[in-house]
Amino acid sequence: MSSVLIVGLPLLAALVTVLDMRTGGPVWLLISVVFAQSLALLWCRRFPLTVLIIVTTLETVLVAANMELLVGFLAAACGLGAWAGRRRQWVGLVLTVGVIVALVAVSVGTGDADPASAAAGSIALIVLFAGFWGVGRLSAHHLRYSRRLEEERACAEQRAAERERVLLARELHDILNHTLTAMVLDADATSETGDEAELREALRRLAGTGRQSLAELRRLLGVLRMAPDSILHDPLAVLPGLNEVGALLSSFGEGGPRVRLERQGAVRHVDASVGQAAYRVVQESLTNVGKHAGPVDTMVSLAYAIEALTVRVVNAPPLFAGVTACGGGLGLIGMRERVELVGGTLSAGPCAGGGFEVSATFPMRSEK
Repeated sequence: MSSVLIVGLPLLAALVTVLDMRTGGPVWLLISVVFAQSLALLWCRRFPLTVLIIVTTLETVLVAANMELLVGFLAAACGLGAWAGRRRQWVGLVLTVGVIVALVAVSVGTGDADPASAAAGSIALIVLFAGFWGVGRLSAHHLRYSRRLEEERACAEQRAAERERVLLARELHDILNHTLTAMVLDADATSETGDEAELREALRRLAGTGRQSLAELRRLLGVLRMAPDSILHDPLAVLPGLNEVGALLSSFGEGGPRVRLERQGAVRHVDASVGQAAYRVVQESLTNVGKHAGPVDTMVSLAYAIEALTVRVVNAPPLFAGVTACGGGLGLIGMRERVELVGGTLSAGPCAGGGFEVSATFPMRSEK
C-alpha cells in the first residue's frame, strides 16, 4: 500500500466524521489526535513497530473520549505487515492483541460494556487488525516478487546481449581466420609455381576473397555499432549456409587443401541456425587443414538423415613430418560451442592413418 495513502487515511476519516456531525467529543481533540497519528505514520516505512505503538496509544485517547476512528490504527497494522521484519511483526501482533484485551477488560470491569458485546467487539477488532496486517504482508510480497522479476529480466537481457557479442566475436574470428589463411596459401602457391597468367588469375581470386570478407566484416561491424539496447541481429542480413559450401571450397585456390565434397541421402531443407553452424564447422575445419596440414586431400561429407544432419571433414596426413594434422586451440572450442548452441554434438581427433577428422551432428525436424 502506498505510504501517502496510509498517511492521508486518518485525516480523511476525521474530516468525514466532523462533516457528518458524529463526533462524541470535542472536535479539536479529534483533529489533534488524528493529526498526530498522521505525523507518526510518516515514519511507518522506517519504524513500523514504533509507529504502531504510538498510533495505538493515541487511539486509546480517542476510545476514552468516545471518538474512536480505528483508521490510523488499521493503517499502522498494514504498515507493520508491509515493512517490519518477522520478529517485529510478531511483537506488534502480541502487543496489539494484549492492548485490545486489556481495554475490553477495563470496560467490562467498570461496567461500561456488556461482557458478551465487548468480547464480540474485541474479536472483530482483532480480525480487522489481522486482515490489514495480512494486506500489508501481501503487498510487500507482491512488491518483492515484482522486483525479483525485473532483476531476473535484466540479468536475462544482459546474458543474451553477452551471448550475442560472443557469437559476433566468433563470426569475426571465423571470417578473418578463413580469409587470411586462404589468401596466404593461394599467394604462396602461385608465387612459387605460377606463370604470369596464373598470377593474374590468383590475384583475381584474392581480390574476390577479400571483397567477400569485407562485405561480411561490414555487416558485423555495423551490428557492433548499434546501441547497447538495440536488436543485435540485422534481420535483412543474409548469413552463409549449406548452399554456400561450394563457393567456400573454391575460395582456397591452389595453395589450400584439395577438397572433395560428398552429399549422402536426400538433400533437405535445414533451419537457418543449423545451416549457418554447419557452414562454420566446414569453414573452420578447412582453415585448420590449410594451416596445419597444407594442400592435402580432404573430404567434406554432408549426410542427410531423417532427424539428423552429419557434417564430416577428414583430411589426409600432413605433407611434412613434424607438422600436426590439426590445431587444438580456440577454433575447436568455438566450433563445439557453436554446434552445442543449436542442440548438436561435435567430436574431433586424429584418424588411424595419421590425418584428422571433425564430425558434427545436428538435429533436424522431420518433414511431414
